[in-house]
Amino acid sequence: MQVKYTEAKGEVIEVRPTSMSLTNGRVRRIKKYTAQTIDWLAFFNATTDRCYYLHASELGNGRRHLNFRLGQPRNNQVKRIRYTRDFEDPVLPQQPKPMEPAGFEPATFRMQTERSPN
Repeated sequence: MQVKYTEAKGEVIEVRPTSMSLTNGRVRRIKKYTAQTIDWLAFFNATTDRCYYLHASELGNGRRHLNFRLGQPRNNQVKRIRYTRDFEDPVLPQQPKPMEPAGFEPATFRMQTERSPN
């Protein structure tokens, strides 16, 4: 898990899911976080004094920055908005439930309680 520190600018929190390689104080390389390099990205917002969690699957092939909204946008836009309230608890993305192997059925209560004749 990578952890970032940020401060909100008005109603928007900007997060940069990257790391920088420095040489003699100069940025030599910027690495974008992806699902292959991290599992989770946590970011602490000093303005709200809260930590938020983003699963790495939402980073795709890497992003330079992400914006999260603390409140409603003034233009009432509803699509493509990430609200901080949706990232307050670490929740895994929905994945299909694993299937049980064919031929296995749970034992009935009678089978579990009766003793074997052996």
